[in-house]
Amino acid sequence: MAAAGPPHDHEPMSFRSRPVLDRKHRPRWQDELRTQQLTVIGFAVAIAVALGIFGAAAWNGYWEAHFRPVASIAGTTYDRSDLQDRQRILVAEASATVSALQAQLGGPRDQILQQQIDEISLQLSNLDTSAADSLVESAVLSAQADEFGVSVSDEQIDAGLAERFVVDELVRAQLILVEALPEDAAADDEPTDAQLEAARDEARDALARLEDGEDFGDVAAEMSDDFTAASGGLIGWFAADDAAYGDYFDAVADAAEGDRVGPIETEGGYAVLEVLGRTDATTESPLRELLARQGVDDQSYRSYVRGILLVDAFREHFADEVIGSEAEQRRVAQIFIAAPTGAVVPQERARHVLIQPLPGEQDQSGATDEQWAAALAEADEVHDQLGADDADWFAIAAERSDDPGSGARGGDLGWYDPAASPFVEEFSEALAGLDVGELSEPVRSDFGYHVIQKTGKRASPQAQAADLVEELRADPNSFAEVATRISEDSATAEEGGELGWVAPYQLDEPLEEVVFGLTTVDEISDPYDAGTEGITIYQLLELSESREIQDDQLEGIRSSGFERWLEQEVRGPVETWVDPQFASSTAA
Repeated sequence: MAAAGPPHDHEPMSFRSRPVLDRKHRPRWQDELRTQQLTVIGFAVAIAVALGIFGAAAWNGYWEAHFRPVASIAGTTYDRSDLQDRQRILVAEASATVSALQAQLGGPRDQILQQQIDEISLQLSNLDTSAADSLVESAVLSAQADEFGVSVSDEQIDAGLAERFVVDELVRAQLILVEALPEDAAADDEPTDAQLEAARDEARDALARLEDGEDFGDVAAEMSDDFTAASGGLIGWFAADDAAYGDYFDAVADAAEGDRVGPIETEGGYAVLEVLGRTDATTESPLRELLARQGVDDQSYRSYVRGILLVDAFREHFADEVIGSEAEQRRVAQIFIAAPTGAVVPQERARHVLIQPLPGEQDQSGATDEQWAAALAEADEVHDQLGADDADWFAIAAERSDDPGSGARGGDLGWYDPAASPFVEEFSEALAGLDVGELSEPVRSDFGYHVIQKTGKRASPQAQAADLVEELRADPNSFAEVATRISEDSATAEEGGELGWVAPYQLDEPLEEVVFGLTTVDEISDPYDAGTEGITIYQLLELSESREIQDDQLEGIRSSGFERWLEQEVRGPVETWVDPQFASSTAA
C-alpha cells in the first residue's frame, strides 16, 4: 500500500478559481480570438439593423401602395387598392371609347372627334382624382340608396353590362341635303308646302344627275345645303344615335355599299345619300379585353356599373318624386344689370335707330345727294314713331334700323363712359346735349342718320340698382316699362321683363331664394348682386301653391337642378373624408 502523499497546501483549481491573466501575461491567441468574436458580433448587429430598416421601408412602401386610406364614406374606409381598381377600370373604359372614336375618323368631323379624344387623354392625366371622384360618388350613393328608396336590380346591372360590351353598327356615307327654307329665314320659321315641294323636286334632280353618272362630290358641292358640301358631301361614319346624322340611319338600313337612297324627308327639307361602307354591330367590344388586360375582375366591374346606374336611378327619383309634375311656383319679371367690364366710372346709356342711304353697305361715301335726302326723310318718320308715348323700340329697331347689332336689342348701345365716348364725333356731341329720356332729331354721321335717345346715367351698377328699387317700390306698375328700357337681358326686356313661372330648382340657388322670398303680388325684391354675373331685381306677378310644370320648363329643371339637389340632399348628409392628394379641386 503506498504511503500517503504529503497534504496539498491549497485546494485544486476550478473554472471559477482559475487565475485571470492580465493583458501582458495573456497568450496572443486569446487576443486574436477576442477580436474575431467582436468583429462577428459587430457584423451581426449591422446586418440585423440593415434588415430591420429594409423591412420597415419595404413594409412602408407596400402599405403606401395598397393599404393607405384614400377616403372614408359613412364609416367605410377605401384604400389605395380600391383606388387602383377604379383607376384600372377608368383606363380600360377610356381606351375603349378612344378606340370607338378612332373608328369613326375619316370625315369632315375629324376635328370634333379628335377634340373628344384629347379630352379623354386630359382626364387620364388626372387619373388619381378622377378615380377618387368615381369611387366616392359610388360609395355615397350606395350609402344613401335605402334612405331615398332607390335601388338597382341585378337585371338592370346585367343589362348595363351587356350594353357596355356592344359595339354599334356604323355607316359611312355621302350626303346631299336640300333645305326648304331660304338662307335668310328666321330660326323659328316653318317651311310652306310649296317650299317643301320645291326642295323635294331639287333633291330628285340631284338623284337623277347621280344616276346619269355625275360624280357625287361635284353634285353635292353644287347643290347641298349641308356644311359637308365643301368636302363633296362626305359625312363619314355615324351610328343610329349620332346627334347630327342619326336620323338617316334607318333610311339606309337596307342599303348596301354603293347604293343611293332618297329623296329622304328631313325636318326641314329632303336628302339624298350614298352608302360608302358599313360595319356590323358586335358584342365583341374591345372593352372586355381591355378590362382583362388591366386585371379587372367581373365583380369589381359589376360594382362599378352599379354605381353608374345608381346615378340614373337617383335622377329618376329627382324627376318623379322631388319635382313631379306640379310644384309651388312664382311668376316673376326681372330687370338685369350687367356687371361692368372695366373700372367702375360714371356712365351713360343710349339707344338709337340708324337709317343709311346705302343700307347694309360698309362705306356710305358713294351715296348720292338724293339717297341722303331719302335717308333723312325716313329718319324723320322713325323719329315720329319713336316719339309716340307707346313707342315699341324693339319692334321699330328690328324693322327699321340698319345697325343689325343694336337693332336686335331694341337699339340698345349699352353703357359707356361719356369722358371717353366710343362713338363718332357727331354722335357723341348729340348725346352730350340730351337729358335722360330725351330723343334727338336725326343726326348725320358717316354711317347714316341716327335717331338717338339717352336712356340712363349711373355712378355705378350698384347705385343704379338701389335707385331702381326705390323708384319701383314707389310705383310697382312701372316695372314693365322700366324693364323694357333698362334691363340688359334683351330677351326678357322685350317682354317687359317677363321671366314667366319659376319652379324649385329652376334657377341658381341664390336667385331662387330671392324669387321664393317674394310673397305679395307686385312686391319688388332687393337687388341681388352676383358680382361679375350682374345684378337682378325681381317683381312678383303671380304665385301658385301648386301648378303644373310645363314640359320645356320641366326638362330644364331635371337637367340643371339635379346636380344641386344631389349635392345638397344626397351627398351633403353623408360623412365624407377624402385624402387631399386625391380630392377634386372643386371638393368642399
